[in-house]
Amino acid sequence: MSDLNSRPYQRPPMTRGLDPQRVNWLWRLVCEVAGLDANDVLAALHAMQVPVDHQRVASWLASDRDDNYFPLTVAEMERNLRSVVALRKVLADAAAEAHGAEEVDTASHYAPDLGPLQVENAASA
Repeated sequence: MSDLNSRPYQRPPMTRGLDPQRVNWLWRLVCEVAGLDANDVLAALHAMQVPVDHQRVASWLASDRDDNYFPLTVAEMERNLRSVVALRKVLADAAAEAHGAEEVDTASHYAPDLGPLQVENAASA
C-alpha cells in the first residue's frame, strides 16, 4: 500500500464545460453530499430574508431536461450555501445554549442545597 500523502496531487480532468449561469448539476451534488433537500434550503433562505418559494428552490434541483428546471447561478449557489451555514450555526448555538441550561438544571437537581447564585456561579466558571 503506497503512502498517498507523499505522492503529488493531480487535478482531475474537466469532464464538462462550466457555465456559471447553469450550475444546477453542481448544486445537486452539493445537496446530496450535505444531505440537504429543498425544505432545508428554503428554511435557510427565509432565515436570511431571501424572498423565494418552494417551487423555485425545487427547480434548482431539477435536471435541465425537466419541465420545472430553472438555471442556478454561481452567485445563487454561494448565497444558498452561506445561508445554510449561517442557519446551522444559529441552530447549533441555540442547542449549545439549551444544553448549558440543562446542565444548570441538572446541577440544581443533584445538589438541591445550592442556592441559585451558587448554581449560576458554577455554570459560569
